Amino acid sequence: MSNLTKRLIFAFTAMPVVAFLMWFGDYTRWAFMLFLGAVAAYEWARMVNAVYEGELTAGRSVKILSPLCAVALTFSNQFFVSLPVVTGVLLLYIVLAFAKVDVKNLFAWLVLQVSAPLYIGLWGGLSLNLFEQGQGWVQCSQFLVVMTTLWACDSAAYFAGRAFGKHKFSPQISPKKTWEGAVGGTLFAMFWFWIWTRTGFGYPVFDISLSHALFLSFVLAVAGQLGDLLMSALKRWSGIKDSGSIFPGHGGVLDRADSFYLAAPIAVILLR
Repeated sequence: MSNLTKRLIFAFTAMPVVAFLMWFGDYTRWAFMLFLGAVAAYEWARMVNAVYEGELTAGRSVKILSPLCAVALTFSNQFFVSLPVVTGVLLLYIVLAFAKVDVKNLFAWLVLQVSAPLYIGLWGGLSLNLFEQGQGWVQCSQFLVVMTTLWACDSAAYFAGRAFGKHKFSPQISPKKTWEGAVGGTLFAMFWFWIWTRTGFGYPVFDISLSHALFLSFVLAVAGQLGDLLMSALKRWSGIKDSGSIFPGHGGVLDRADSFYLAAPIAVILLR
């Protein structure tokens, strides 16, 4: 079975399930997002472990610790207890590093590993604020607009790069990305965001002016592409092609949601 066939089969199978989880209510949305965050944190820990292969004991522990801490930090955002939870997470990682990691690798290993729950849970967890309470599409319309804007940016950047790309954006990290593709993706994302916020759900999804909508979508597009490059750099540094294999034909959570984890929290901050 070809990779394209796997991608299509998985997409058509998963889309109705994800749509139901988004539509049904608060708990199904939270459960789905927490599950993705836990898997993303596990994938991050796995990539760091690939570089520090000598730290086997610490590596096995952190693949369990990272998802748990990411989930805890996501919850802490919602209940305004971030500081004590962050303190607890940092102490856990420091104790593990002091007890299990060789001193020559200690500081680099500690910073890289603790970044997973902080980035995915503490920062990425802010994206849950894009949901409103209750059942229906209206309650998740802001999330859907932000998510599809990032997808639109990624797709448009690919086609613009194929058609017009000449100047490499970051050849050491992602040799195929070009400045022309980045500009094309950003412009299309701004158009997509404006259309869907105004007419996509029959009412203004975001109660903001045209100038604010264009500014927000521009920031989203830029942040999304930087988030993509961040995960590409982590994968290239670790020597791993795909962050995971949870999505057949598509890779892992950090392969599919790399732009989302950086950009969506920025949208929340700018809106709130």
